[in-house]
Amino acid sequence: MAEKSRIKLNINGKTYTLLHDEPEDYMRRIEHFLNTRVSAASKSGIQLGEQTAVIMASISIVDELFKTQKNFNTLKNEIKRMMDEYDRLKLEKQELDDQLTNAENQIEKLNKQLIIAKQGY
Repeated sequence: MAEKSRIKLNINGKTYTLLHDEPEDYMRRIEHFLNTRVSAASKSGIQLGEQTAVIMASISIVDELFKTQKNFNTLKNEIKRMMDEYDRLKLEKQELDDQLTNAENQIEKLNKQLIIAKQGY
């Protein structure tokens, strides 16, 4: 397990010290993202206190997370459906290939019988 590092993030003017095991640039991206969301909530036209702006940004982020998870699950189910369809079509192709091989063998057998019949005349 990776050793945890300390990082100070400034979110909406307040400094928070966190222990993490992610790269620093990843944590800075989180910091920037949160500040952008809090700023957007603060600029919504309604006078919000600092805590309310953070809560509104959090609600927006969680809403986006839930919608993303729903879309992910929908896509995962669609992929499963497509994989099942692929497996079904693969089996159907194998059955058709087998039928074609049998038909070709029957044609070959009938051609041999025809040649033998023509030689008997």
